[in-house]
Amino acid sequence: METLILLSYISLCVLAFRVFKLPQNKWTITTAGVIGLFLMSWIFLYMAMYQPVSRMARVISVTTPITSQVSGLITNVYIEGNQPLTKGQPLYQIDKTPFVAKVDQLASQEKQSDAMISFLNSELQRYQNLELSQYASEEKIDSLKTRLIEAKQQKIALAASLETAQFNLRSTTVRAPTDGYVTQVALRAGMKSRTVPFQGNLAFVNAEDKQIFAAFKQMPARYIKDGYPAEVTFTTIPGHAYKAKVVQINDVFAQGAISPSGSLIQPEKNFQPGRILVKVELDQPELLVDMPLPAGTDAHVAVYSPKWQAFSIIRKVILRMQSWQNWVFEG
Repeated sequence: METLILLSYISLCVLAFRVFKLPQNKWTITTAGVIGLFLMSWIFLYMAMYQPVSRMARVISVTTPITSQVSGLITNVYIEGNQPLTKGQPLYQIDKTPFVAKVDQLASQEKQSDAMISFLNSELQRYQNLELSQYASEEKIDSLKTRLIEAKQQKIALAASLETAQFNLRSTTVRAPTDGYVTQVALRAGMKSRTVPFQGNLAFVNAEDKQIFAAFKQMPARYIKDGYPAEVTFTTIPGHAYKAKVVQINDVFAQGAISPSGSLIQPEKNFQPGRILVKVELDQPELLVDMPLPAGTDAHVAVYSPKWQAFSIIRKVILRMQSWQNWVFEG
């Protein structure tokens, strides 16, 4: 587009000097050059400030790393890649054997505890009856009461352990957290399930609208506000520009985030200037139904400020010309 504007201005100069017979000398030629340079600089400076464009934009989907609550060998994988799943649908199965044995063991101990409590209750009642006839000592009754309290406490502990064991047994069947699908399924029977957070066995893609984020340079970012109109072009859909609007401007980027660490900040290792992330939403997302728009698709996003709106026409033309190039040239 810059070349097109420059050629248009050169054509006007040729027309002025050749057709209208303007005198050609060092003053007129210098004046024409200075005016052309000023106009080009003015147009593109104001366009970059008030109608900025980001060529670092991307379509994003939120994914959930699927881990398991318990560790063990995987016996079955129930799903295939890119197949729709509903919340709670089984994804894979971990060997139940040790967990079933633990539940059975605790259940047996709980029954023994119930039997012991029943026996102590009957014994306590019997000795209390004997005490009325002065055939039982107070010391024996106190001992039975102490044992009964301990037995009841043991039952409470066993019930808690049994509930935990039953939870672990249920967790051997790993299920879908929400509606969505799993992509690139590399999990196989015989592998060991991971329990480490954020190091999942599967990548679960949540069934929700894709998001579009664009990274803008810091200089024009101050002219971007919530609600400003925007346009988006996608590499996978050449020749089309979709109307959108700004819905979110992130107040922090990577260079400004600090994580807890034992190391001090080293500014010289973080010299790359950061970009401000801006989220846009399409005005008519239904236009993209059945269009090739997988998560990760590259995009160009232009935001139009109400200031100097005349330059938005040039930005729109440039945006569309660059989109048309995707028919032939990648990016």
